[in-house]
Amino acid sequence: MEELVAKAKCGNEIAFTELMLQMKGELYKIAKIRLKNDDDVFDAIQETMLLAYKSLKKLKYNQYFKTWVIKILINECNKFYKSRDSKKECSYEILENEITSQDNAEEKINFNFICNKLNKEEGTIILLYYMEKYTDKEIGKIMNIKESTIRTKRTRAKDKIRKIYKEYGRI
Repeated sequence: MEELVAKAKCGNEIAFTELMLQMKGELYKIAKIRLKNDDDVFDAIQETMLLAYKSLKKLKYNQYFKTWVIKILINECNKFYKSRDSKKECSYEILENEITSQDNAEEKINFNFICNKLNKEEGTIILLYYMEKYTDKEIGKIMNIKESTIRTKRTRAKDKIRKIYKEYGRI
């Protein structure tokens, strides 16, 4: 990935496109947790790509490209969230698509259901930690939160998830 970042920094548009394609699934999941509305999700991702492309030369360390882009995405999602005054809503459209297109539909439905019950910060932390395999330290850098606070918020989110499962008879 660092090689592609170096090429992209030198103006290679194909390398930048390849980087974005590698991250598209991850960017979608993160934006979906924070925004819920698919139109807003795609707009936030598009804005993120434009901002990343325009300011790529400002990135000091190529190995932090992924973290840097996710940070931009979270900031863009926050802008959309504030500007649209989004309300928590269940996206049946995305769940329906996942049911028809994925073998592990029940797991995805459960994940989306749970994330809809968490606030956007908790959902993002859970997604980054368990689905994308980021460490607490990396998540802290992405979200501008201390590592210890990330651990605490993750623990609290896990407790909420346990309560949700108990409430709905899963445990």
